[in-house]
Amino acid sequence: SASGNNVLVLLDNTAMQQSYSLFFNQLKDRGYKLNFFSAEDPSLTLTEYGEYLYDHLIIFAPTVEEFGGLVDVPSILDFIDEGHNVLLAGDSTVSDLSREIASECGIEFDDEGTYVLDHFHSGQSDVADHTTVSISTSEDTMLQEPVITGSKRQSDRKPVLFKGIAHTIKEGNGLNIAILRGYDTTYSSNPYEPIKATSTSIMGSNTILVSALQARNNARVVVSGSIQMFSDRYFTSSSDNEYLTAEISKWCFKERGILRAHNLTHHRIGETEPPQMYRVRDEITYSVVIEEFDGKQWIPFQSHNVQLEFTMLDPYVRTFLKPSTRGLYTATFTVPDVYGVYSFKVNYHQIGYSTLSLKTIQSVRPFRHDEYERFIKTANPYYTSCISMLVGVFVLFVFLLFTK
Repeated sequence: SASGNNVLVLLDNTAMQQSYSLFFNQLKDRGYKLNFFSAEDPSLTLTEYGEYLYDHLIIFAPTVEEFGGLVDVPSILDFIDEGHNVLLAGDSTVSDLSREIASECGIEFDDEGTYVLDHFHSGQSDVADHTTVSISTSEDTMLQEPVITGSKRQSDRKPVLFKGIAHTIKEGNGLNIAILRGYDTTYSSNPYEPIKATSTSIMGSNTILVSALQARNNARVVVSGSIQMFSDRYFTSSSDNEYLTAEISKWCFKERGILRAHNLTHHRIGETEPPQMYRVRDEITYSVVIEEFDGKQWIPFQSHNVQLEFTMLDPYVRTFLKPSTRGLYTATFTVPDVYGVYSFKVNYHQIGYSTLSLKTIQSVRPFRHDEYERFIKTANPYYTSCISMLVGVFVLFVFLLFTK
């Protein structure tokens, strides 16, 4: 991972390791060091001497009402605020503790005791109450972003099994991403109670099963309404649970979708070093190397929608940076005919990728008195008026001198 390999795993009880061993073995095979604790362990702590002990946090404790030790909701939110990552899984009995963590991340679980139901896409082993839903990984139900959900071809994918609680994303929150959602026939309700007009508030494609948050500091949080989605039972069935959970965890723990920039330069055409000050109408070349972490090493990032802005309060120039195979992005433009203090800005926001924000301040001066052209074409009317006035004065002088 680009941010470290030390993981704290909080469980309802440590015996749960056996039921989710395949998922945990995935992480171990990818080089993670897993530290298993009961969520109520009195020795729990995230920090020691002001330093975080873990890089990532997995919470598989949907029924725990209170964490042990020094771990609580504020400490977990501070953990996220410091740029660390959290994977949270619940079920239909999700506690108020897990609800509060999810709510702080813009995610609202449905009422306790409700399940995701679909009478047209139920799992084969759950014919009686249809609480196990089989979700195909189509464009309607799964986010089609390879950096998050993997690059496996659609024809090779199998349905994903899900048994748990639905959730929604708060309106107007542009940081949340719906990864897996229900069909038009999916809804959330308590299967053991009669359905009333007010008992179903989440229906159709608004039924979100798995979602994610990428915070402004690039911390990542993934929330799943089904802890069984990660279980050995679902992994060994004819489903894509093992593949999808592996891909989501790679993204959550920053094994992919991480960008960095270096070798940022700008200069006049024909030069190699940035000047102390640019002059209006100068021709400028701006370049920066952008790389992406692929889980093992940094490789050149390829995209055709990275933009550069040359701004002074408002953008005076906005242009696309042209990429090369080496990850070098360049743009050439003319400085506007307005002097002042400008900023080179690159703000790249793309679903699944960390935010890339670059800013360089540079002054632009007007022409000095000796840098203007000797004769300015736009001043021709003034030149003509001056010459015509001189000619007129000369004619008047001759007329007065030789006329009686």
